[in-house]
Amino acid sequence: MISPLTTRGFLLLIGGVFLFTWFGLVVLPWIYLGHLAPIQDEGSSDITPWDASGAAHQGEHIYAADGCVYCHTQQVRPANSGADIIRGWGTAKDESDDKAPPIIRRTYPRDYIWQGQVFLGNSREGADLSNVAERFTDAASLYRYLYDPYILNPHSSMPAYRFLFIERKISGLPSQDALALTGDDAPPAGYEIVPSDEARSLVAYLLSLKKNYHLPDEKGPVPAPPDKS
Repeated sequence: MISPLTTRGFLLLIGGVFLFTWFGLVVLPWIYLGHLAPIQDEGSSDITPWDASGAAHQGEHIYAADGCVYCHTQQVRPANSGADIIRGWGTAKDESDDKAPPIIRRTYPRDYIWQGQVFLGNSREGADLSNVAERFTDAASLYRYLYDPYILNPHSSMPAYRFLFIERKISGLPSQDALALTGDDAPPAGYEIVPSDEARSLVAYLLSLKKNYHLPDEKGPVPAPPDKS
């Protein structure tokens, strides 16, 4: 029979291990990373990274509800931690200089400061999406891929998200964002396939996932505005 003293000691040990782990995994990251601010160059009003649109923030909820996080990550690991860089997931163009070589970098904590919900993920059944807007640069391409992934990748394991689109009869001129579909995917004559509001929000979110900026860690945060009181 275990004595009460031994039981109390065991429970205190378990509680101490839990508190130590919780402090290391929750409290310390919050202290060091929970208050990161965007970077602002001296003499410039531009900040890095920039915030996404309201539609993109709405798309975060669609992304979560449709289970995208189960197969896609949003974290490009350092070169010594995996093959993410080799796969091109951390590669982007420097839009400020067309002649500059591509930007190749991992993701950093500051990349996520504007996201209401961060989808780091833990499974790579599909490609990492932290920089997907560099691979799909327009909404039309993403709409086609969501409607039928096999159009662009016959070996894709991604399910088709056709429930995010509406088939409707054409009234007057065709819609500008109607999907350009052929073969078995084409709608009946006189009809068109258009994205729903959920599809528009989801694609707005995906197009906001673009890491084509330099983010030097040694720079400080945006200075606080002066006190006008």
